[in-house]
Amino acid sequence: MKCWQALSAAVALMLTVPGVAAAQTVSAQSPETLAESLKSAGYGVTSGTDDLGDPVLDLDMEGYKARLLFLDCDPASHDRCGSVQFFAAFDAEGPGLSAADAVLFARRYRYASVTVNANGDPVLRWDIETGEGIPTPVFQSSAARFLSTLRAMGTMLFPSAPAG
Repeated sequence: MKCWQALSAAVALMLTVPGVAAAQTVSAQSPETLAESLKSAGYGVTSGTDDLGDPVLDLDMEGYKARLLFLDCDPASHDRCGSVQFFAAFDAEGPGLSAADAVLFARRYRYASVTVNANGDPVLRWDIETGEGIPTPVFQSSAARFLSTLRAMGTMLFPSAPAG
Protein backbone atom coordinates (compact mmCIF):
# COMPACT_ATOMS: atom_id res chain seq x y z
CA MET A 1 0.00 0.00 0.00
CA LYS A 2 2.82 2.39 0.87
CA CYS A 3 4.36 1.71 -2.55
CA TRP A 4 1.19 2.92 -4.29
CA GLN A 5 1.04 6.02 -2.08
CA ALA A 6 4.65 6.86 -2.93
CA LEU A 7 4.02 6.28 -6.62
CA SER A 8 0.90 8.47 -6.54
CA ALA A 9 2.83 11.22 -4.79
CA ALA A 10 5.65 11.04 -7.35
CA VAL A 11 3.20 11.27 -10.26
CA ALA A 12 1.41 14.20 -8.64
CA LEU A 13 4.73 15.96 -8.12
CA MET A 14 5.78 15.38 -11.74
CA LEU A 15 2.54 16.87 -12.99
CA THR A 16 3.06 20.02 -10.92
CA VAL A 17 6.65 20.62 -12.00
CA PRO A 18 6.60 22.90 -15.08
CA GLY A 19 7.74 21.17 -18.24
CA VAL A 20 7.81 17.61 -16.88
CA ALA A 21 4.34 16.63 -18.08
CA ALA A 22 4.82 18.54 -21.34
CA ALA A 23 8.11 16.74 -22.02
CA GLN A 24 6.23 13.43 -22.06
CA THR A 25 4.14 14.48 -25.06
CA VAL A 26 4.88 15.72 -28.55
CA SER A 27 2.73 17.84 -30.81
CA ALA A 28 2.69 19.38 -34.27
CA GLN A 29 2.03 22.61 -32.38
CA SER A 30 5.60 22.35 -31.04
CA PRO A 31 7.88 21.15 -33.88
CA GLU A 32 10.87 21.10 -31.54
CA THR A 33 9.25 18.37 -29.42
CA LEU A 34 8.92 16.15 -32.50
CA ALA A 35 12.50 16.92 -33.60
CA GLU A 36 13.90 16.04 -30.17
CA SER A 37 11.81 12.88 -29.99
CA LEU A 38 13.13 11.71 -33.38
CA LYS A 39 16.72 12.60 -32.44
CA SER A 40 16.44 10.67 -29.17
CA ALA A 41 15.20 7.67 -31.19
CA GLY A 42 18.43 7.81 -33.22
CA TYR A 43 17.29 9.52 -36.42
CA GLY A 44 19.06 12.40 -38.14
CA VAL A 45 16.88 15.53 -38.07
CA THR A 46 17.26 18.88 -39.82
CA SER A 47 14.63 21.58 -39.19
CA GLY A 48 13.40 23.87 -41.92
CA THR A 49 10.33 25.29 -43.62
CA ASP A 50 8.48 24.15 -46.72
CA ASP A 51 7.44 26.23 -49.74
CA LEU A 52 4.39 27.52 -47.88
CA GLY A 53 6.39 28.56 -44.81
CA ASP A 54 5.16 25.69 -42.63
CA PRO A 55 7.67 23.74 -40.50
CA VAL A 56 9.30 20.63 -41.98
CA LEU A 57 11.82 18.15 -40.63
CA ASP A 58 14.21 16.45 -43.05
CA LEU A 59 15.00 13.00 -41.73
CA ASP A 60 17.69 10.38 -42.15
CA MET A 61 16.10 7.17 -40.95
CA GLU A 62 18.91 4.60 -41.03
CA GLY A 63 19.86 5.60 -44.58
CA TYR A 64 16.34 6.29 -45.83
CA LYS A 65 15.59 9.92 -46.60
CA ALA A 66 12.19 11.11 -45.45
CA ARG A 67 10.43 14.26 -44.36
CA LEU A 68 8.04 15.08 -41.56
CA LEU A 69 5.55 17.56 -42.99
CA PHE A 70 3.45 19.75 -40.70
CA LEU A 71 -0.20 20.00 -41.73
CA ASP A 72 -3.28 21.92 -40.69
CA CYS A 73 -1.12 24.92 -39.75
CA ASP A 74 -2.42 28.46 -39.37
CA PRO A 75 -2.21 29.85 -42.94
CA ALA A 76 -0.99 33.27 -41.82
CA SER A 77 1.41 32.48 -38.97
CA HIS A 78 2.44 28.93 -40.05
CA ASP A 79 2.17 27.66 -36.49
CA ARG A 80 -0.45 25.87 -34.38
CA CYS A 81 -0.26 22.85 -36.70
CA GLY A 82 -2.66 20.03 -35.95
CA SER A 83 -1.01 17.02 -37.56
CA VAL A 84 2.12 15.70 -39.22
CA GLN A 85 2.85 13.40 -42.11
CA PHE A 86 5.87 11.20 -42.67
CA PHE A 87 6.69 11.39 -46.39
CA ALA A 88 9.18 9.46 -48.53
CA ALA A 89 9.53 9.11 -52.29
CA PHE A 90 11.35 6.31 -54.11
CA ASP A 91 12.94 6.38 -57.56
CA ALA A 92 12.27 2.83 -58.70
CA GLU A 93 14.45 1.02 -61.20
CA GLY A 94 12.78 -0.49 -64.27
CA PRO A 95 9.00 -0.46 -64.45
CA GLY A 96 8.63 0.44 -60.78
CA LEU A 97 5.48 -0.33 -58.86
CA SER A 98 2.13 -1.02 -60.52
CA ALA A 99 -1.08 0.43 -59.13
CA ALA A 100 -2.17 -3.10 -58.19
CA ASP A 101 1.11 -3.68 -56.30
CA ALA A 102 0.63 -0.36 -54.49
CA VAL A 103 -2.84 -1.48 -53.33
CA LEU A 104 -1.46 -4.82 -52.11
CA PHE A 105 1.37 -3.04 -50.29
CA ALA A 106 -1.07 -0.63 -48.60
CA ARG A 107 -3.22 -3.56 -47.48
CA ARG A 108 -0.24 -5.22 -45.83
CA TYR A 109 1.13 -2.01 -44.25
CA ARG A 110 -2.14 -0.56 -43.07
CA TYR A 111 -0.91 2.83 -41.85
CA ALA A 112 0.86 3.71 -45.10
CA SER A 113 -0.76 5.57 -47.95
CA VAL A 114 0.91 4.59 -51.23
CA THR A 115 0.67 6.44 -54.52
CA VAL A 116 2.63 5.91 -57.73
CA ASN A 117 3.46 8.28 -60.55
CA ALA A 118 3.37 7.45 -64.28
CA ASN A 119 6.87 5.91 -64.03
CA GLY A 120 5.87 3.61 -61.18
CA ASP A 121 7.82 5.58 -58.57
CA PRO A 122 6.04 5.15 -55.22
CA VAL A 123 5.45 7.76 -52.55
CA LEU A 124 4.68 6.73 -48.96
CA ARG A 125 2.69 8.96 -46.65
CA TRP A 126 1.85 8.29 -43.00
CA ASP A 127 -0.43 10.74 -41.17
CA ILE A 128 -0.47 11.33 -37.43
CA GLU A 129 -2.99 13.58 -35.71
CA THR A 130 -1.29 15.14 -32.69
CA GLY A 131 -3.72 17.84 -31.56
CA GLU A 132 -2.66 19.16 -28.16
CA GLY A 133 -0.17 16.31 -27.80
CA ILE A 134 0.35 12.57 -27.92
CA PRO A 135 2.64 10.47 -25.72
CA THR A 136 6.26 10.52 -26.91
CA PRO A 137 6.53 6.69 -26.97
CA VAL A 138 3.45 6.50 -29.23
CA PHE A 139 5.04 8.94 -31.69
CA GLN A 140 8.39 7.10 -31.59
CA SER A 141 6.57 3.82 -32.21
CA SER A 142 4.91 5.39 -35.26
CA ALA A 143 8.30 6.55 -36.53
CA ALA A 144 9.71 3.03 -36.09
CA ARG A 145 6.75 1.54 -37.95
CA PHE A 146 7.20 4.06 -40.75
CA LEU A 147 10.88 3.05 -41.00
CA SER A 148 9.85 -0.61 -41.14
CA THR A 149 7.48 0.27 -43.97
CA LEU A 150 10.27 2.15 -45.79
CA ARG A 151 12.48 -0.93 -45.50
CA ALA A 152 9.71 -3.14 -46.87
CA MET A 153 9.21 -0.84 -49.86
CA GLY A 154 12.97 -0.71 -50.44
CA THR A 155 13.17 -4.50 -50.40
CA MET A 156 10.24 -4.74 -52.80
CA LEU A 157 11.74 -2.23 -55.26
CA PHE A 158 15.40 -3.23 -54.93
CA PRO A 159 15.48 -6.94 -53.97
CA SER A 160 19.14 -7.36 -54.90
CA ALA A 161 20.36 -4.38 -52.86
CA PRO A 162 22.57 -5.20 -49.87
CA ALA A 163 20.77 -5.16 -46.53
CA GLY A 164 21.33 -1.94 -44.55
